[in-house]
Order: sequence, then C-alpha cells, then structure tokens
Amino acid sequence: MKSRLFALALSLLSALAIAADVPWAQGTLKKVAGNKATIDHGPIDSIGMGPMTMQFTVKDAAGLARLKNGDKVRFQAVMAGGDIVVTRIEVAK
Repeated sequence: MKSRLFALALSLLSALAIAADVPWAQGTLKKVAGNKATIDHGPIDSIGMGPMTMQFTVKDAAGLARLKNGDKVRFQAVMAGGDIVVTRIEVAK
C-alpha cells in the first residue's frame, strides 16, 4: 500500500513538474543503482540547492537505462515529502 501511494505521489509530482515548468538543472551522471542516480550537479533552482554531488531518487528508473556513467545530463527535480525526486532526466544536448 505504501509503495502504491509513493508511486501515485510521484506521478502527480511529474505532472506538476511539467505543468509548473520546472527549470532544468545540469550535471554529470556519476552512478546509477536501481532507481537512484548520483549526479555531480550545478545549482538546482527549482529547490534552491547549490552545486554538489549527491544521490537522488529518480521517478523513471527505466529511463536511467538509456544513460551511462559520465554522461552530461539535464534533469528536473522537485521536493516530495522532504525528499528530492528527479522527475525527468536525459542526456544534455
């Protein structure tokens, strides 16, 4: 039940991120483990975070399969119940 609520919350967050036009952040993918991604990133304006390297929960874990360590990425992140969740991630163009 708890995992279903979490999945629902993430789906809603994704819709809100798109609707609210969350700014993209830039970084370098360091590591992927399941639905977690470690990213060395610049500022994340959507949540007021400065540059650092940290691990994030990623909503679309299947999308991480298209990425590899060392890729330059852009991503959108939102706060969800005290956690930072990456709602979208892709190779930077």
